[in-house]
Amino acid sequence: MPFELGLAVAWAKIASPAHRWVVLEEVPYRLTKSLSDLNGTDPLIHHGNAEGVLEALSNALYRNTRSPNFNQLEMIYRDLKAAASQFRSGRKGGSLFEARAFKWLVLAAQSLAEKQVAPLIRRKRA
Repeated sequence: MPFELGLAVAWAKIASPAHRWVVLEEVPYRLTKSLSDLNGTDPLIHHGNAEGVLEALSNALYRNTRSPNFNQLEMIYRDLKAAASQFRSGRKGGSLFEARAFKWLVLAAQSLAEKQVAPLIRRKRA
C-alpha cells in the first residue's frame, strides 16, 4: 500500500492537481507509525469492516456532484457482493483479484453505482 499511495500523491502533485486522494486505515493513529511522510494527513478510519469502509467512502466522496450517500453505497455493496458470489460460483476456483475477475467486478460496480446515483442526479436537476 505505501507504494500505491505514493503514486497517488505524486500524481496529484505533479501531473494532475485536480486528482484527489484519500487514505483509508483500519486502526486510528497507525498512519503515523506506518507512513511518517504523510503525517498531517487525516486518514479515514474504517475499523476493518464493510460498514466502516462505506462510511469512510461517503465522507471521501461528499464533494462530488454524483456522490452516493451512505444508503446508496450500502445498496451498491450488497448488490455487488451478491453478484460477486454468483460470478465466483460460476467459475472453477480462482480469486476475485485475478485480472479478468477484477475487471468484471469493476464494471459491475460501475453499473450498480450508475443505477443508484443517476436517478439522484436527475431529481436534483429537476
